[in-house]
Amino acid sequence: MSDLRPVVIYGASGYTGRLVAEYLRDYGIPFVAAGRNKAKLQEVMNSVPGIETADYEIAEVDGSAESLAALFDGRKVVCNMVGPFLRYAGPVLEAALRAGCHYLDTAGEQQHHLALLDEWGPKFAAAGLVVSTAMSMQYAVPDIAARIVLDTPGIDTLELGEYVSAVPTVGSTQSIFDVIRTDAYYLEDNVLQKYDGIVPQDLAVPGTGYVVPGLNWGGTAMPVFFRDDGRVRNCRMFVAMKNERGDIPQRVRDAERMFKVVFQWIPEQKLYPVLDRIAAGMTPSTPLRENRQVHRSVDWCTGRGNNVTARAVIHGTAGYQITGVAQAYAAMRLVGNTYHGVGFRSPAQLLGHRELLGALEAQGLARVTEETAA
Repeated sequence: MSDLRPVVIYGASGYTGRLVAEYLRDYGIPFVAAGRNKAKLQEVMNSVPGIETADYEIAEVDGSAESLAALFDGRKVVCNMVGPFLRYAGPVLEAALRAGCHYLDTAGEQQHHLALLDEWGPKFAAAGLVVSTAMSMQYAVPDIAARIVLDTPGIDTLELGEYVSAVPTVGSTQSIFDVIRTDAYYLEDNVLQKYDGIVPQDLAVPGTGYVVPGLNWGGTAMPVFFRDDGRVRNCRMFVAMKNERGDIPQRVRDAERMFKVVFQWIPEQKLYPVLDRIAAGMTPSTPLRENRQVHRSVDWCTGRGNNVTARAVIHGTAGYQITGVAQAYAAMRLVGNTYHGVGFRSPAQLLGHRELLGALEAQGLARVTEETAA
């Protein structure tokens, strides 16, 4: 049994990474805060509440698969916070697999989810390891809601929505713009079908009386999570985001038009800096720590069958803190060998939907209401 600290947070100096560190400390799990800049890592760790009681170390790595594999060797879990994941996840996945570590990330890019499902999932399964993506508020919470709905026999169609008050980090916004460049899919009659670009959808938010404009948000993780689930024929999800300026959905649509007219002709090595500058303009600095009285969310899933309907609604608060808890709780379960299955696993599939919900409820971050009608 290795006496090395079992969990590595790669990208620990970012906004989400420090929250994962905070909740690993809360669970009493020793960890390594890793990244490219040792001084920055130490500065960020010094700002983590209660860090003086944590068992952790700082590790500077250059981001190559070789340096990461050397760091991961002998450890058990990698929490990858370095996005956009379509650009940067490859060496981390390679290193985790080579070192024999379970892999978690917070990715929102559907094409990344599909790559993990189809390419990396079989490799990790063959090694007896887990590869789990979207272990974050945006898709772990609807994953819980969907599986609660599927507890009702006869459900075969999932319609999901999310309404969140949040300010995305620069990294999250960069991921949004990466998604614009790739195909997005929904599940219909057991087959992934391609959306024709960004699709708007008005969403009636349960319990609020609001009807808000939503988007298909790059397809979301949910059709990927249920593509191979024999119970589910159809699955779609739409997302509405409320922010201080209230203009994120419109700016995403404007960026898609701009990409089709101008950006798609730019060589990739020159395109990323352009997209990153636009993302920085939408989210110019690291957000302040969330306020639970302000940064709230509603996630819902309505399930249909031939003669049955079920619905689960999860009210949450402080989405980035939800992400920190989900990552830390998953790492704890993986370190303790109390998880479900190997290979590609969705968050709720890996941990159990009721158990993951319980971890969020224990922190006062989420609560579910359920309805079933025959």
